[in-house]
Amino acid sequence: MAAEIVIKDIKPGQKNINVICILLDIGKPTRTKDGHDVRSCKVADKTGCINISLWDEAGDILQSGDILRLVKGYAAMWKGSLTLYTGKVGELNKIGEFCMQFSELPNFSEPNPEYMKLLEQQNKQRKSPTEDQGGQNGQNRPPHMGGPQGQQSSGNNSRPPRPMAPGGGQGGRPPMNGLQGLQQAVQMQQSNINMGNRGRGGRR
Repeated sequence: MAAEIVIKDIKPGQKNINVICILLDIGKPTRTKDGHDVRSCKVADKTGCINISLWDEAGDILQSGDILRLVKGYAAMWKGSLTLYTGKVGELNKIGEFCMQFSELPNFSEPNPEYMKLLEQQNKQRKSPTEDQGGQNGQNRPPHMGGPQGQQSSGNNSRPPRPMAPGGGQGGRPPMNGLQGLQQAVQMQQSNINMGNRGRGGRR
């Protein structure tokens, strides 16, 4: 188990926090969407005080003046305030009552400009890979305009596809039946021309 620390040494994002403190104030419960009751409470030791979030049974059983030992807790920013949490693997146990030296000042959960700057930097670092690279593995990128979505189109993407003519022809070519009819029409026209020439020759 990690060594115990004091409240003044707790920083945002810190994990595996072991600390002994006394419970000073218990806030009113707030019901979450999942049906849990959450209380924002205040704990202190000889170096100062800090907020702690108590869930469900812990907030119902504990009382002001209880001495607590937090094991494997963590700290995070909540609405601009540094707050302690037990988390899934942490434990919060009562080990005594009243007999503990503590100080309510300084209050390390009061808004701290340094912590706010640190939080903003962390948020920027989390967002920058997605914003700079357009997402991982091509995510968040617009599909190719020249081909079907999900496939890469070759050649000039701006070139429209050739229209398909009825009967399966491309580029405006008439279907086979129409071509045969056109050939027959040309042959008949040539026959008419030949017959006309023959008629003229007979008159001479």
